[in-house]
Amino acid sequence: MFNLFTKTLYDKRAFIVGWSLGLAFIGFLMTIFYPAFHQDNGLDQLVKSLPPAFQGLVGNLDNLKALPTYLGSQLFDIRIPIFISILTIILSVGLTVGEEEKGQLRTLLALPLSRTRILLSKWTVIVFICFAVTLATLLGIELGTLMIGESLDWLVLVRLGGMMWLLAVTIATMIFSIGLATGKKGMTTGLGVLVTIGSFLLTTFAAAVEWLRPYENVSLLHYFPAPDIAKGTIDLNDVVVYASLIVIFLLVAIAIFRRRDVR
Repeated sequence: MFNLFTKTLYDKRAFIVGWSLGLAFIGFLMTIFYPAFHQDNGLDQLVKSLPPAFQGLVGNLDNLKALPTYLGSQLFDIRIPIFISILTIILSVGLTVGEEEKGQLRTLLALPLSRTRILLSKWTVIVFICFAVTLATLLGIELGTLMIGESLDWLVLVRLGGMMWLLAVTIATMIFSIGLATGKKGMTTGLGVLVTIGSFLLTTFAAAVEWLRPYENVSLLHYFPAPDIAKGTIDLNDVVVYASLIVIFLLVAIAIFRRRDVR
């Protein structure tokens, strides 16, 4: 395999299949749970018994009354960001500092390929894998709707899936760029966890903790309001924020990686 893109995809084939099946199952499972959430009033009592700071983990109960907003609030707004965070950290760290520790990156640099081409080829693999797992999630949801006899506008899935993919690429690009720019596994993993888990906690608790609200704009999840997207609105400013972060981190990574000594 002389093409670095296809070679990397081939090496990650088990990762792609495993994560695609896993996220498809999560999408399917949450969809077939919709009738229980929709009909069972016991959830109202559960939310009322929770402390205000933890009610953000369940979300607005009004969103459970329709399938699109149910998926937006219970799948894409809560669970998907957690799984995406884990996926992007493992993938980005593995393709950067992981390969550098094994000596594979030095081998690649010995080939007649520019460092910029190597970086962009690996980044393109990340973009493709994020798309594959996003598509698998949507297919799992579609299968779930068939099981429960519900119908779902395909534009809802396109909007939610598109923003899910953009969020995944943004997080992965940030971690990927840090890894190639620094070559330090501990720093790359630590910053990745800080950005992803910090964003989830900040967005979750800012709804109930007043002093956190001014800082919510720092969270990456602030720009992925899944329930609103499920209702039919995508703020172009959110797309611009994600796209800008991707471009900025890529340019910084290219500038530093072209001159950095690789171990």
